[in-house]
Amino acid sequence: MKNLLLITGSILLLCILITSFYAPPVPEAAEQSEPQAEIRELSEQEQPSSSAKHYYLAEYDKKIAAFAQGQEKPIYISDVYVSTLPKADIALMKKGIPADSEKELKRLIEDYCS
Repeated sequence: MKNLLLITGSILLLCILITSFYAPPVPEAAEQSEPQAEIRELSEQEQPSSSAKHYYLAEYDKKIAAFAQGQEKPIYISDVYVSTLPKADIALMKKGIPADSEKELKRLIEDYCS
């Protein structure tokens, strides 16, 4: 019985060690920011005033990022790597996922980054 417990515990410990090497890095809580607040701050500072703003999510530096239409510089870069998404979502991210409003953009960020 003791041998069975030792063997089981050893296998479990070995599995944990192996998966820790293959798991994607988890950002620290201090580095995570509230996406809504950051988008609002950046969009007010960097975007030209316009009554109808259009946005999209796309890959930037291997991470999920939000862009204003016509801008090459992202207004928000998440800590989530695109490679961690399902294949269908990766294909969508390569094309760009459109959002017609800031509210819709925030919803997309929450869906893909949480």
